[in-house]
Amino acid sequence: MPKDIMVEVAGVSKTYRKKSWLGQEQVVQALKDIELSIFKGETLGLVGESGSGKSTLSKIILGLETASQGDIRFPSLSDQELKKQALQVIYQDPYSSLNPNLSALELVKEPLYALPKEEAESKALAILERVGISGDAVHKRPKSFSGGQRQRIGIARAVVSQPQFVVCDEPTSALDVSIQATILDLLRGLQDEFGLTYLFISHDLTLVRHFADRIAVMYKGSLVELGSASAIFQNPQHAYTRYLLKSNLSLDPAQARQELADLAKNKQSHDFVTQGQWLEVEEGHFVLSIPDK
Repeated sequence: MPKDIMVEVAGVSKTYRKKSWLGQEQVVQALKDIELSIFKGETLGLVGESGSGKSTLSKIILGLETASQGDIRFPSLSDQELKKQALQVIYQDPYSSLNPNLSALELVKEPLYALPKEEAESKALAILERVGISGDAVHKRPKSFSGGQRQRIGIARAVVSQPQFVVCDEPTSALDVSIQATILDLLRGLQDEFGLTYLFISHDLTLVRHFADRIAVMYKGSLVELGSASAIFQNPQHAYTRYLLKSNLSLDPAQARQELADLAKNKQSHDFVTQGQWLEVEEGHFVLSIPDK
């Protein structure tokens, strides 16, 4: 049975033009002809190193930036639904993304400006309690909360308007490892309750493996591999995917440092494939060009 598509990325490219200090124009291609569908109710993990294009793609999907070429479509949403804040984002840094002068209740109530005051407050209090912020704490400002609590407030603010699609932009990277699991459990629970669709951006493949249904791998603005979490980990096809997996999985710190040094050296001499045919190597598992083994 065909899956409903929440987001369709159709041939999206993004080029930035800027002048150097010598006045010469520089062209930077941040995204190269991205074709991608995100299915309703799923969590798609988007991974890649800094500069791979993850954040640029998410900003274009959210309408915060304009694509140089291609389109973003929402087949499951009407224009009216899009206007009702159907798209939301959870940011990496829960402190800088929250207005320090507003209380938790005021922060969560803010997206509900179109509702009557009492209804907005009731909804805000309910979702705050759901994420673990209740009682007198709702009247405190962000500086009074821990990092994990601030992220809970950020999550409450993102879902209070009942969006259908949420971009989770490294939502646990600023938190202690002991807190990350509780935040992920909260996100998973809210997804089940409200039927949310997530685009989960992260550099931590181990974390994405346990949270995402499918994983999309980006390198230098190109989508190089896409498949279920199990397929990506058990049968990685692209050389860059294998590079990411290798650099992400060492548990011994000394060994990890040596491996990363070796990988970085090898990477400099390895021209990872960023152009070619999009091949389906097994059902639902795609790789750019011929697998580089």
